[in-house]
Amino acid sequence: MITLIAQLCALCAMSALVQMTTEDPMARGGLRMICGLLMQLLTLSGLRALGAELAAQRDLTGIFACLMK
Repeated sequence: MITLIAQLCALCAMSALVQMTTEDPMARGGLRMICGLLMQLLTLSGLRALGAELAAQRDLTGIFACLMK
């Protein structure tokens, strides 16, 4: 399973590559906005999953184990 940070880095790199291939400044701005919204969606879904996992833990060691993943 790929971590949230690695997913965000991959999305950012893909966004930068696609923006470099586009010559139109308006298209670049649109791509930047779309990729930013995708990054926000990815971050919020990752936080939601982490919150659910943390809520299921019953002791402090389980919470620390979830945070270390």
